[in-house]
Order: sequence, then C-alpha cells, then structure tokens
Amino acid sequence: MRRSGKFFICTFALTLCSALSIPAHAQTGSQHIIVAPQCLLQTMQGDYKTLSSQDSLSLLAVDEAGINQLIRAKHQQKKLCGGFMDVTRAWQTHKIKGLSAASTAAAFLKTYSGTTHSTLAAKNVNYTIQHEEQVQQLFKQINPQNMLDYLTTLTGFQDRYANSEHGVKAAGWIKSQVETIAEENHRDDVNVYTIATGTRYKQPSVIAKVGTSTGPGVVIGAHMDTLNGSFSKKPGADDDGSGSATVLETVRTLLSSGMRFKKPLYFIWYAAEEEGLVGSDFVVAEFKKNNIPVEAVLHFDLTGYAYRNEPTMWLIDDYVNKTLVDFLGNLISNYVKQPVKHTRCGYACSDHASWTQNGYAAAIPAEAAYENSNPDIHTTRDTMDKLSVSHMTDYLKLATAFAVEAAEPVT
Repeated sequence: MRRSGKFFICTFALTLCSALSIPAHAQTGSQHIIVAPQCLLQTMQGDYKTLSSQDSLSLLAVDEAGINQLIRAKHQQKKLCGGFMDVTRAWQTHKIKGLSAASTAAAFLKTYSGTTHSTLAAKNVNYTIQHEEQVQQLFKQINPQNMLDYLTTLTGFQDRYANSEHGVKAAGWIKSQVETIAEENHRDDVNVYTIATGTRYKQPSVIAKVGTSTGPGVVIGAHMDTLNGSFSKKPGADDDGSGSATVLETVRTLLSSGMRFKKPLYFIWYAAEEEGLVGSDFVVAEFKKNNIPVEAVLHFDLTGYAYRNEPTMWLIDDYVNKTLVDFLGNLISNYVKQPVKHTRCGYACSDHASWTQNGYAAAIPAEAAYENSNPDIHTTRDTMDKLSVSHMTDYLKLATAFAVEAAEPVT
C-alpha cells in the first residue's frame, strides 16, 4: 500500500522518538528473556541486551528478530552447542528484595546453570524389566501404517507454527484424534485437555491423561510445532512430526489393548518448542502449580531419519537423568534388540530440558548421532520420503515398552 509523504514523515518521527526513548530490548511488549549457551551467540546481530553471564550461559533480552536469529544459529551450528530457553514467564515472577538489577539477573541465571539434579523425581525408583509378557502382547498390536497416516495429516498443514492458525488446527486435530481413539475403545479413564502457551502463542499444548490415579505419573511426549511457513511450506515430517506420530500410535496401541496401569500416563504434544521450549515451560509450570507428581519423563524429538540406514538407536546423555537413560538402554536391548550408542545434544536442545531444569527425571533418545543429524529439518525438504518406517517403529516399540514397564500394568 502506498503511503503519502506526510503520513510517512509523521510515522517515521513517532517511530524514531519511541526508539530513542525505549530501546527495543527494553520494551516489555516485545522482549523475550532468554537463557542461551554463549557458543550460540557468536552469530547474533542486531539489538539485544546481555543481562548477565556466568559459566557458559548468558541471560539476554531480545526481540522477535533475536528469537529468529537464535533459531537459525541452533540449526546451523557446526560444533555441538545446544539450543536456548525462552524464560520470560519465569523472569516475570522472579523478584528478590534488596538486590540490584544486575544481582537479580545473576541470581536468576544461576538457577539455569549446570545440570539440575532430579530433586523432584520420586526417590528410590527401581527401574527394572518385569512385564515382558504384556510388552510383547502390545507389540503385536503396533501398526506402523497408523504412524504414516498420522504423519501424512501432520505434514499436510502449511506449517504447525505456534503462532499460526495452522498450528492451532494441528493441535486441535491431535486432541480430536486422541478423543476419538478413547471413545472407540470405550475408555472412561482418559482425559484430554490443553494448556495455553502464555499470551504470545496461539497454539496450546495437548495433554492426554490415561488412568485415574493421582500418584506419581509417567510422561511421554513430543513437540508438534514447526517453524513459520508463511513464505515456504514447513512440513516438519521429521521435526517433529515423527515424534508426534510415534506418541500418537503409542496411545492408540495402549488404549486399544484395554490394558490399565497402576500409575497415570501423561501423553503430551508440546507447542512452541522451536521458539525456545515455551510450550513445555508452561506445561511444567502447570504441573507444579497443581502439584501433579511425575516420576519419569520420556521425550521424542526426531525418530524417523536413519543415517545411512543404520539401525542403531541413540540415547542422549547430557542434561538428562542417568538412571533413566540406562533404563532406556536396557529396554532397547531387551525388547527392540537394536544396537545402542550414546550422543550429546548440548544445552536445552529440546523439551526434556524444561523438565530437567525443574528437577524431574527426564530422558530423550535420538534418531542419529549429533554429527549425523538430519540435514533437512527446518526446511521445505523435511518430508516423509526422507524417513525410515522401520527406524520410527523401533522408537515406537521403545515408547510402548517404556509405558508398560514404568507405569506398571494392573494384573
């Protein structure tokens, strides 16, 4: 639309005055407060402010352009570095009387430094394999074609971006799918609901609780969002349609079996992971607010790309609970019967980090070693034809075995 000269001058003057009086990083309506590893900031440009730095992390105030730069830096990193956390929600409630702004920022950042111990996880949990009969029974009901059908629908959206109508519709579709599965299998112990992702993102996270117990539960999740597809389609087949479809088929397999469990199972599809683990941050905050106890968290982010068709299953061993990771290795060896190797993904690489940061026992498998990651994620080329159905099925078996062994079937 063409603007008149007078309108342009007035608009420019107002914008200039605003910019001079309130720096972009200080405007509360647009700024995000970020914790990021310093290695991720090497390519950062534009207007942002460092509030504090310690160890290998920095606390930043950035605008929307800064978020996009961080996303690009995360994807383009050549050496292991990691991702970032948007901690705006926590920052807004963080107040310490008597401290200067610099000291407040330093105290806040300190809570994100290092690997948080799993202080809130149930103590004396003994992860052992003891329900082989039930696991093998469920393996017979797994249907990989269902995963492909789910993935076809998920990749059919222009994007699943957390601030687009497509992203909202994708969340609604997942919620509807789980509700339909529960209804078709006459399950009266399933509650499907959403948790809003603050006020900045339209897409909510979707939670399906299976079981009526209020005791310590087991969480299995994936993130459903993609980057913005306004200019080019973002199908997100691997990232993280693969994980979302894996969790969906795990739900269908369990519910159709009629099996009940001693512990509640929470299946979660997180919103806004790409924007700095925002959806999972709000989910964890809601769990804590409502005193919902959680014993173990398993997260699936990328399950479909098999580097050179290798069947090896990978387990990430940084920013996770070691006992839980060891248990996953035992499950793979005993049930999936594929080689197991370990890799690292750096600071806050996916939503499991939101749980780890808050003291819960969390773990995450990986489809490949870090250095052999899928080169097509975050692009229009992240499509279903690049994925391995057999590889995805192996992670589906892991999810199923984990659900049974961790939640313990009622016999």
